[in-house]
Amino acid sequence: MFCSQCGNKVNPGDHFCGQCGTQLAAPGQPAPAVDGHIRANDKESLLNAIEQALAAYPQLAVERTGKSDLEIKSVLADANWGVGKKKVEYSASLLAKETGRTVVFWEMLKETGAGMGIFGGFKIEKYKSDGRTRSGTVREAGFGPGGEIIDYNWDYAQTRSIVEDVVKANGWKFTTSLLKSKARY
Repeated sequence: MFCSQCGNKVNPGDHFCGQCGTQLAAPGQPAPAVDGHIRANDKESLLNAIEQALAAYPQLAVERTGKSDLEIKSVLADANWGVGKKKVEYSASLLAKETGRTVVFWEMLKETGAGMGIFGGFKIEKYKSDGRTRSGTVREAGFGPGGEIIDYNWDYAQTRSIVEDVVKANGWKFTTSLLKSKARY
């Protein structure tokens, strides 16, 4: 069960949320539930629970926007070595549709660069795709005239898996989209 106010996991029989103090159910009254999950203010509770789960990863910037329910971003690398530059960014959009209780999730890893490449280094990318999602890792390190300029290790499925676990734990359906527009208003 989860708190209807903040999305914190609570134990059956708890009368108050240990995170925010919200009364979970009137004494002697069962909490309104569907499939064992509290339903009051359901979408907001779900979004709060996702934000709370992602807060454990400070490299991820999570914000609510007018374009989707949640935007998730991370800059994995941003280097400029005088004769070249490279930037690697992760971004995701999430839309929680109350009709059908479905979360649509879109994500992308984007590399941009210009000029001469990195002087020395490596990039190892291991992944698989099912046509809708990518799972695996990418590891890159590189050196420029002044020393190390790029060093990151990214797991394609990690953020998606965290979101999917929270969504399913709250009794919602989870789906991915190849089109960003499907995860936006």
